[in-house]
Amino acid sequence: MQKILLATNGKESAKKAEEYAINLAAENRLPLAIIYVRDSIWHRFSEEVDWLSTHRARKDFQKYIKEYADAEEEGIFSRLEKILTEKGINFEMIELSGNPADEIVNYSKDNNFDLIIVGEGKETGLRRLFGSTSSKIIKAARCKVAVIK
Repeated sequence: MQKILLATNGKESAKKAEEYAINLAAENRLPLAIIYVRDSIWHRFSEEVDWLSTHRARKDFQKYIKEYADAEEEGIFSRLEKILTEKGINFEMIELSGNPADEIVNYSKDNNFDLIIVGEGKETGLRRLFGSTSSKIIKAARCKVAVIK
């Protein structure tokens, strides 16, 4: 194993995956690539719903979502950067936008990763019906996938 890709969204289940990936990289002296995918569903949602019928309301909503996502991403990356630097782990941070499962799988394929590490996440509501991000990654990935509970 040479290339590890950690997929995170900063949620509690993802933090367990982060810890696992960091320990694995440290123990094996391997670099770690960390990917955060901004789910484009909110942008698509704002374009399609009637209650955002005015141009200004739509732009305000999109601005709010972008600022929220920017702050979330910055928080995740700065927290992980501090930990990885302290542990002396070489790392790369990747930010993409789109469908999280698709983007993670495509990035792993395009960059020949040996392992994707992801948190389990909760399957409630629509996720139970359509499947979680981690279950979609398992089905589509060409490499090993570790789902951390």
